[in-house]
Amino acid sequence: MADRVELYFLPPSHYCVSVERMLAYKGVRPKIIYAPYNDRSDLLERTGQDYVPTLMWNGKAVTWQEIPSFLDRVRPEHSLVPPGQEGLAQTLENWGHQVLEERVWRAVVTQVPKVLRTDPERWVFEEMQSRARGPWSVLKARRPEFVRDLMEYFGFVEAMVRGRDWMLDAPSLADFGIYGGLSPWLTVGEKIPSRFPSLRAWVARVAAI
Repeated sequence: MADRVELYFLPPSHYCVSVERMLAYKGVRPKIIYAPYNDRSDLLERTGQDYVPTLMWNGKAVTWQEIPSFLDRVRPEHSLVPPGQEGLAQTLENWGHQVLEERVWRAVVTQVPKVLRTDPERWVFEEMQSRARGPWSVLKARRPEFVRDLMEYFGFVEAMVRGRDWMLDAPSLADFGIYGGLSPWLTVGEKIPSRFPSLRAWVARVAAI
């Protein structure tokens, strides 16, 4: 019997995009369940928590921290952590989510409401982000500065993949973490600038998995 797999997913979430690419690499095509920014009642009822991504595997909830190791257990082919490169893969994944993503998020946060589905969801998003990051009008005014800062980090990733297909010897946590970290830029409809040709090619490879 085929496994029943569902993924609670919010498109602007870097962790959600990262996990979706991991699942694709493992050959798993989950049922995608949209998890609105402002309403996780269904997820909360099913799992007792409301954080996304959450993977439902044959009715069992797997939260985001556990998903990579869980996938390597249930689908051991195409390991997410290459033998002998575990520390490097995990460090690069962490950098993608904790460092790169913060630069990306500052550059796109005021663009995110256009990819949300309802006015209440957009209102709650803007309110919560304003509380965390300051007035919305200031965030909009500073966007050119944030975009300029982000280009330096795109340059770092360009250097990482120049002359190679993947961050390590094969697709791994490193690729999916860094791709997830930059994914909000793509989600809001931005393109990777042409001055980063290796990065653009790598993004296309990860997206095509």
